[in-house]
Amino acid sequence: MPQTSPLSRIKFTPDVTALHPAVVAYRRHFHQHPELSLQEHETARFIEKELHKLKLKTKRLAGTGVVSVIRSGKPGPTIMLRADMDALPVTEENTHSYRSRYKGRMHACGHDSHMAMLLGMAKLLTTHRVARGKVKLCFQPGEEGEDGAGKMVAAGVLEKPDVDFAFGMHVWAPLRTGKIAVISGPAMAAVDEFEVRLIGKGGHAAYPHSATDPVLASAAIIENLQSIVSRNVAPWEAAVVTVASVEAGTAFNIIPPVATMKGTVRTFEKPVRRLVERRLKTIVRQSAKAMGCRAEIDFIPKLPATVNDKKMSEFVRGIAGEIVGPRGVADIKPTMGGEDFSRYCEKVPAVFAFVGAQNERKGAVYPHHHPRFEIDEDALMIGMELAWRVTQSYLRNY
Repeated sequence: MPQTSPLSRIKFTPDVTALHPAVVAYRRHFHQHPELSLQEHETARFIEKELHKLKLKTKRLAGTGVVSVIRSGKPGPTIMLRADMDALPVTEENTHSYRSRYKGRMHACGHDSHMAMLLGMAKLLTTHRVARGKVKLCFQPGEEGEDGAGKMVAAGVLEKPDVDFAFGMHVWAPLRTGKIAVISGPAMAAVDEFEVRLIGKGGHAAYPHSATDPVLASAAIIENLQSIVSRNVAPWEAAVVTVASVEAGTAFNIIPPVATMKGTVRTFEKPVRRLVERRLKTIVRQSAKAMGCRAEIDFIPKLPATVNDKKMSEFVRGIAGEIVGPRGVADIKPTMGGEDFSRYCEKVPAVFAFVGAQNERKGAVYPHHHPRFEIDEDALMIGMELAWRVTQSYLRNY
């Protein structure tokens, strides 16, 4: 029997259906013209131009961030809808007509889709009068490792008007089109970075007894660090400690004087985050000392965990169920990936949802950050429907 399209089960708002071609066109424009973190100058100008066509005023924040407020003229809450703007330093390997025009730059994560859906929301919200309160549109730069959300918060994005609820979405490659996931509580991990410089004593590789080998020390440290998760973190908690880079030496017969290790720590709970940092520093120092080396440690807290507000998660989950049905609301585990939407979660009630975009028939099967990453563009309509219903329901009922 032929497969039924997941869209056939959904009763879309007519204007969402009508806007789908325009949203697809927006997405393809952004995909062709990717810009890296905090360099989204042309992207910002394009967004401003489209919002100005809708008679909306815009404001720049954090350099390339664009904010616009749609006001009902009636008292009520303010909901902020957020889309990230930046691309990745990836050379695209897809061959479709709207592939990136620039070598070494690609929307390989879905931010092009997020901007397109938010521009679609701007069209919807200016066509249909906002019931009450205000809607703040937040086009945010620098999500990919530059903490653009933190920069936007520092620049006042949650103020004037004060935001009561922040909502964001991510098209999600691991989920099939037609699925929506809303995780209550921790949804994405805190991100920390560490760099360790091991200082030993260089020498000839044939005479190791006359040297102090930082390469051997790094091997011991890498192995010992794995005991943090297996022996210090409670089995019902979650943590990842990864050494992702080791650099040392210049030749096969020289013991180098210095070795450098870089890695990341991922956690959900603040006490676990503090525990891992403390144990990592202790293990590195003591292991290095045992091997005759000295350790210099740089531990860099990057982002807190993305923690969805539990009450508002149930609210969004209920709306998702209305759209895709109970079977379409996926029960997924929190991801160890990081997301700077967490900066908004720290300040106001917020929910970050995942919209399935995987479709084998359309070649949308590659993971995020892959050079052949692609989405099923039908997911744009589902994401739009979710954002539209969340916004309308929130403004009416909260």
